[in-house]
Amino acid sequence: MRILFAIVDGGGNIPPQLAVARALRARGVEILVLGHRGVRERVEAAGLAFEPFTEGQHFDPTVQRSLAAIMTAFTRVAADRRLGHSVVQGARRHDVDAVVVDMILTAGIPEIVDSGIPTIVFVHCFYRAVQDLAASPVGWVLRLRGTDPLAPEHRGLLQVVSARADLDPMRGRPAVCHAGVVWQGVPKAAEQARVPRILVSLSTCAFAGQRRMLQNILDAIAPLPVEATVTVGPAIDAAGLRVPQNAAMHAWLDHDDVLATASLMVGHGGHSTAMRALSFGVPQIVMPANPMIDQKGVGAALQHAGAGILLRKHAGPKRIRAAIQAVLNDPDYREAAGRLGAQIRQRDGAEAAADAIGDFVSNTQRVES
Repeated sequence: MRILFAIVDGGGNIPPQLAVARALRARGVEILVLGHRGVRERVEAAGLAFEPFTEGQHFDPTVQRSLAAIMTAFTRVAADRRLGHSVVQGARRHDVDAVVVDMILTAGIPEIVDSGIPTIVFVHCFYRAVQDLAASPVGWVLRLRGTDPLAPEHRGLLQVVSARADLDPMRGRPAVCHAGVVWQGVPKAAEQARVPRILVSLSTCAFAGQRRMLQNILDAIAPLPVEATVTVGPAIDAAGLRVPQNAAMHAWLDHDDVLATASLMVGHGGHSTAMRALSFGVPQIVMPANPMIDQKGVGAALQHAGAGILLRKHAGPKRIRAAIQAVLNDPDYREAAGRLGAQIRQRDGAEAAADAIGDFVSNTQRVES
């Protein structure tokens, strides 16, 4: 069996797709990844073969720009049928049995399906985020350009959702497959350090206002009896920030190393990062960096589950400090996160996704034969 993954360079969408690709490879499936050039390093580090898109819209999520500019760039990728053509060409060139396509390639998906290649759509966030995007200005633009933003649902495609169904506030009962949270590394129940340890992470993608957000968080942490580990990634220029003595700044750090002893994470609400922390049973404070995508919904879901607090993007230091103290001082937050974390650790969502994809391709092959 040979499967092609088509992946957009979008940040948090990459780890779950690569994890599922590795799970399939471990079962003897031959994997090829087609994607934007910025994905290459992570794909090859995972030991998978990579080829870049041969045509279509380029996208680099680390470029600093306004919210309007980044959503415009995102919409251009979603509306670009040429990326679908590139996937079809790659699939035919390598004679693959199926394509697993990133949900962001909205206009490209019908191009792949219409080519006759068996197609699975990978949803790397809550399905509610797909529904919300379809109802947003992005969805309006796609419709004006002749693309149905909910085409995979309306055409009955297999959509594998790497999220927990009980946290996903999706509308109605669309026929999607919730595989559960895909692990990053091997999570375990966090054992809190004697001095409360806080992980601060605001996305690998560049969103307007992140530097201000980070400074507000650092100012909130400064007078508290905690130790903060801050990862800034490629999106934030840390030069000139006021960094308190109880905070250590890192360009990059394996979050597992911090989460294993963390009491709290302060983050932006990216699904991949938030679920990674939850898999360790770590409660969270979510400050959505981009209100146009899924981050606010992730924060609201964690707050509804009792495992965190949702704040505004530009909440001030006093409000952030009060939220930190509330989570650290109220064991209910830790207990709620711990319950969800224990459930996530029962089975890696990558294995469930690999089951669904493998069964789909095998059944398709039987029908064709």
